[in-house]
Amino acid sequence: MAKQQEKETFGSRLKTIGMAIKFTNQRDKWFLPLEAAAILLPFVIVTALVVFARFPLLWYVSSLFVALLAGLIVLNMRTSKVVNEEAIGKPGAAYALIDGIRGWQVTPGVAALSETQMVHRAVGKAGVVLLGEGGGKVRKLLGQEKKRISRVVGSTPVYTFLVGESAGDDFSVTEVRKRLTQLPKNIESKDANHIAKRLDALGIGMAIPKGPMPTSANAGKAARRAALRGR
Repeated sequence: MAKQQEKETFGSRLKTIGMAIKFTNQRDKWFLPLEAAAILLPFVIVTALVVFARFPLLWYVSSLFVALLAGLIVLNMRTSKVVNEEAIGKPGAAYALIDGIRGWQVTPGVAALSETQMVHRAVGKAGVVLLGEGGGKVRKLLGQEKKRISRVVGSTPVYTFLVGESAGDDFSVTEVRKRLTQLPKNIESKDANHIAKRLDALGIGMAIPKGPMPTSANAGKAARRAALRGR
């Protein structure tokens, strides 16, 4: 079944931020220095303005909000970098990196040749996107899956991409989120939801294999949700 985003409470958001901080700090030596700089810089600037330009002390309130925002931005950027780097070469990486992305309903393993050669489906305002991973043999599988679902979605655009690090792939797995968000908006949200439900009725081929990538990606996805929720 296509996954839909769940609403987060304030407490759960704080928990996911903490998980993302721990996850990123363990893998990125530059994270803490950059995070500290992002948080402290607004206070340094305001202090200089208060001391030398006689700005009112209330400016420290504004600096607090700016510091929190800067900290979340750095967290989101560094966590995304770590998750993308760890995704390379992992089975199910394409799905793990787009699972939970705003505006998309994602279903893993809708077609597969093996546990490392598979096709994932994402439905959003752009239409239907099929992401294949696992090498050139999956290109044919993408075509077969596109033909199968085209009978169901009619004139709705269906995009197919082979994701990986080989020369024959359309783009790297690290670019998958960016490529999805750059696609044009072709249908309304209500139509996307309707299409996702109809495609779910077709069933899926197999589940993606369990392993380190989905676990690692959960922290990255949590950081993105915490930093980008409400934009």
